[in-house]
Amino acid sequence: MSDSISSYIRADEKLLWRGQPQQGLRLGGHDLIAVPFSLLWGGGVLMMLVSGGISSAGGFPFVLFPLLFGFIALYVTVGRLLHDAWIRSRMEYALTDRRIIVFQRGLGGDVTTVDISKMDQVRFQPRGERGDIVFGRSPGLLGFFGAQSFRSSMALWVPSLSETPQFLGVEDARRVYDQIEGLRVAR
Repeated sequence: MSDSISSYIRADEKLLWRGQPQQGLRLGGHDLIAVPFSLLWGGGVLMMLVSGGISSAGGFPFVLFPLLFGFIALYVTVGRLLHDAWIRSRMEYALTDRRIIVFQRGLGGDVTTVDISKMDQVRFQPRGERGDIVFGRSPGLLGFFGAQSFRSSMALWVPSLSETPQFLGVEDARRVYDQIEGLRVAR
């Protein structure tokens, strides 16, 4: 796989904009649920460990359950934020006169394209000078239960895993959104 989004821009297309998602740790609206849940989960695991939840009385398999819950608590509390930041650090976005391109470098890399003339829904979520532009429906709060894949179900915890193409935390997002809407109207 190529190391640049440029190799996915066709010769008959004109590049209008190129960018990257916001880097580093990023909290969003979904964290109004995720943070309290992760703290509750982590507190429960901590109480289980402090109260002697790990003992050899139950045998080998029962020792693994508190450890498993501890790893899950660590992931939902801190790991998911680091995982999301790592995924976004390897992403690039492009807007051409015909398509939206979302490119992810490296192991498990992926290229997603959306034909502008076939887009039925574009949502803009402003965040100051930055913003999110979502091309289609994003999973709701209960997206985990109706998800078609494990990756989709994880999008509630790690937004960059969403199978819905999106530009996350891009600079000057309003201008990019207006450009996309202008292209949609022209088609």
